[in-house]
Amino acid sequence: MRGLPFFLSLLVLLKIELIVGVWRYNNILEDENLFTLQNAVFLKYDGSDFVEWEYPECCNVNNKSSPNAIMKCTSPGFQMVKPLVSSPEEEEARYLFISDSFFSFIWYAVVPIDRGSAETSSKKVRMWIIDPEQADPAEINNTALVPSTQSRYITKHFYNNGQYPVIKLKSKQTHLGHFQKDGYWEAVIPGDERFSDFHIYGQPISFQHRFVIDGQHTFYWPEPAEPNGEREVSLRLAPGSPLSLVWGTCELYRGLLLSDTGALITKNAFLTSEELKVDPGTLPVPPEGYFTVDQAALLEDGIIFRIDGALYWRDNQDRVLTEHPQLPTSGVMGLYQRTCCASNYPVQDVELSSLIVWKDNLLLVGPKKLKNPGRENFLKIVLKVPPRVTYLTASFGSHPASLATLVMYSVPGAISRNFLTSYNELVPSWITSTFMTKFKLKDIPKGPFEMRFLESADASLLLWNKETILYSFHNDNEWDHSWNMLVKMENNILFYCKVGMHEVVRLHKWMEPDSRMVLYLNQKEQINMLTLTPEGLHVQKYPMMMETKSAMKGSYHDCPFISFEHSMNTISYNMDKGDQMVLWAQIVYPEGKGVHVKFLSNNADLLYIEQKSHFEGVNSVDTVNTTFIISQKVDYSDATSYTHLTKKTSGIVTLELVPNQIGNTCNLPMSRISHFNVGCPPNRHIRVARPWGMPCEMYSLTNYTILGSVLRDPQQDDIVVHYDWEKFGCLLKTHYKNPFLPSIDLYDGDNYVRNVDANFIVWDRFGRKDYSFNATMRQVACLRESQTWISMLTGGKSLEEAWGPESYRTCFKVSPGKLGNLDQPYEIMNRSSKNFLTFSQVDSATYVFNVKILDPNYSFCDLHAVFAVQTYGITIPKYQHLTTYVAIVFTLFSLCILGYSYCRYVTIFRNLLATKRHKYE
Repeated sequence: MRGLPFFLSLLVLLKIELIVGVWRYNNILEDENLFTLQNAVFLKYDGSDFVEWEYPECCNVNNKSSPNAIMKCTSPGFQMVKPLVSSPEEEEARYLFISDSFFSFIWYAVVPIDRGSAETSSKKVRMWIIDPEQADPAEINNTALVPSTQSRYITKHFYNNGQYPVIKLKSKQTHLGHFQKDGYWEAVIPGDERFSDFHIYGQPISFQHRFVIDGQHTFYWPEPAEPNGEREVSLRLAPGSPLSLVWGTCELYRGLLLSDTGALITKNAFLTSEELKVDPGTLPVPPEGYFTVDQAALLEDGIIFRIDGALYWRDNQDRVLTEHPQLPTSGVMGLYQRTCCASNYPVQDVELSSLIVWKDNLLLVGPKKLKNPGRENFLKIVLKVPPRVTYLTASFGSHPASLATLVMYSVPGAISRNFLTSYNELVPSWITSTFMTKFKLKDIPKGPFEMRFLESADASLLLWNKETILYSFHNDNEWDHSWNMLVKMENNILFYCKVGMHEVVRLHKWMEPDSRMVLYLNQKEQINMLTLTPEGLHVQKYPMMMETKSAMKGSYHDCPFISFEHSMNTISYNMDKGDQMVLWAQIVYPEGKGVHVKFLSNNADLLYIEQKSHFEGVNSVDTVNTTFIISQKVDYSDATSYTHLTKKTSGIVTLELVPNQIGNTCNLPMSRISHFNVGCPPNRHIRVARPWGMPCEMYSLTNYTILGSVLRDPQQDDIVVHYDWEKFGCLLKTHYKNPFLPSIDLYDGDNYVRNVDANFIVWDRFGRKDYSFNATMRQVACLRESQTWISMLTGGKSLEEAWGPESYRTCFKVSPGKLGNLDQPYEIMNRSSKNFLTFSQVDSATYVFNVKILDPNYSFCDLHAVFAVQTYGITIPKYQHLTTYVAIVFTLFSLCILGYSYCRYVTIFRNLLATKRHKYE
């Protein structure tokens, strides 16, 4: 545990009176990549005592006596810039780092939308290349639909040199741009009716010795907001409260800014915003004419407000503030919404919580939507504490499935103690941390507290109150994915550090102390400053990296390594049985620093990680290349309880790849954490491939008949099977004499993975048994009698249940006892074996087979499929027809003889009767 109890507050007190004005800078596109020799820097001073700008000789300023000036430099490196003022106190100088990068063109993208069109399944993206210094104002303001004359000229030159853009989506899909005669490329990407986010990169092609910068592009199409009605009233924080910002957990472009003058809501990352009001419905409006809000949570289908200890609901549709039957109406002390999206966490069939509520002695959690007809309760109790325990704060943890709460235990006559306890939603259990137990009683910080965890393999926590920030790094405020932490004080002083560092860096003043400002991190990992003024909301990008370089120029802060990169760049991976993954990491550092790469993990026993490193030193620079071979090594073949062992050895492992030493000036990869799902990958299944050259007919059969005599359980009556084309697929046609070996492929969804080389079994799903196998147990070299359907079908089990990975035992291991009968057919198949299916030699037939993977070490998934085979080629011999004809003729002849005899008999009998009657007459 590391603490920063008095360092922050002391710095604020020392510096706040020494600065009399505020000055800022930026470039034309507010892009940190464009602080180069080719681009101008705009300087701005806010204050009444400005005299002129001080700047180095290698830079030119258009009007140094103007508080709003434009500077351009001819030499790269740190350039000291400072406003000279008439007051006795000097303004602080900044060291602006101007690079000589050849990357100074940028990609411009626009999605022209036909608002009258109902098509939302795809979006057409137009792309061209612009020079920021010569771009049209519409291109600078992102309103251009076609390139300007200058941009069309630049774009066509790049196109003639072989340039083309590639769009990379979050899903890793790529889409190529196609050049149009109007001077831009077009690409069609999957669409979303509200939001699109993608990355554009080009080819390493230059024009005028300058290249194009890759970039992230975000587009929003919010629905027009309905005007507020006459009955709708405002929502405000208590007078004097600092600004409070909440945002959509998985939709960062949705945000709610609360202040003591009203609430502003956005659906496009604060490009625009409007006041949020509510219809009070049946609720009485307070005398002040507005509702005073303590906290809010932005769910997918509405907003929850904490007002005077109760939770109220505002639906996105009707906008009425109501008491909801599934929300508590009293005693609520706190509300916390998940800040990091958990949708990429590879948990299956479980919805992780998005909301924490604490009231009285209860801690409750809730999902991302309030309305769900199939759910009985929105909030679920996860912890109940005795009366002496009080909840101080709560937060979601470093792992998406975890949460934690800080509680205070009070004993009459004794000093209260604080404890941190954590909970896992996947394995419901509570664990108490040692985080605050090392404090002496007199040094225990006092609340109220706020708490937030940083996503990491081991728990990393920030806990703060009005005077103190405490943090525990790797198991005992804004940051981006490059480990940057930005701390904003109430007087708008900013401090910076890399997560895990002992010391923070005070940054230059950017805002006046009395400005009402809050920090907002958008989808592009850019930090925006939202400033609320009487005129409205002002949004500006904050050049954090430029500011940190300037603040640390000439200081003792340095980085122990030169570069660090790795290949673990996907947020989640799937690890099935037998899978193996190879990752690499490279770190370059000055000789003697002793830097290396390490893997941090939770649930480390679920994966086997083999590490190999290669060291190389050249010219006082050392390089370590490390390879990590990750696999799952457990033998399930002789498990006492296969199901128990499978459950015990599956789960989610979070791995974090980090250097053993870092510094505040280090450049670190954006991705450092990945979640490994050790278990069945989503949508994994098998398919039986059609052998090359084998016909595969569709919809050629309606039904077929199976003789009762060929069933596994023979019966007198034949059965008629309706052929389900959707379920069984096409009919594989093969000659009845050809042995058949199913070729099985593994798929994830519709993506082919590999051929299956594991043992499998087949059986006809309708019970016919007029097929066999061409190899015996002896021929396949069994060391004892193998399992068969006859031996497995005991105890009344069905064919689906009787035989599978949980019950499979190989015959290739010697076991005590009898060898058994090895001359029986071997009923287990394998891609590389010589065991094939053989079919009925009596009659052409249709078989619908189930196939199941039998190998217990192959997959966590229950892999099975259906395939159908139809044999042909059996003909009736010509003598069989002759015999039939003879039999028919003989039968007809016999019937004729019998008929003639009958008629003759009747005639004779009638004559006798007539003669006898005549005689008696």
